[in-house]
Amino acid sequence: MHTRKRIRYPEVVVDARQLVEAGADVDLILLFFRDRGLDVADCIYSIQEILGCEFPDAKSLVAHSKAWSAEYESDSQLRDSARQALKQLAASNDLSLLQIRFDEDDKSEI
Repeated sequence: MHTRKRIRYPEVVVDARQLVEAGADVDLILLFFRDRGLDVADCIYSIQEILGCEFPDAKSLVAHSKAWSAEYESDSQLRDSARQALKQLAASNDLSLLQIRFDEDDKSEI
């Protein structure tokens, strides 16, 4: 199994650290990352590295940023639609399908 590097663009992270030292806020850093071609995962790991925060905090900062909030909302809607479709399939009791079980309290990613 191929494992992705956490920090794929170390030179961009170095530049972002300099921006932080100069007073740039998280939104500006994330716009900088996006402009340099980093994807959401790259941004989360890079923010975690630069700010020294935990993964959930970095993910929240990215998800609610100006740079990524539209994509986050779109992804959330897609996950909700996929979950609903799977629930409908599970409710159909079609024996030819794999068995699907949902814990109603489980809000984890699909």
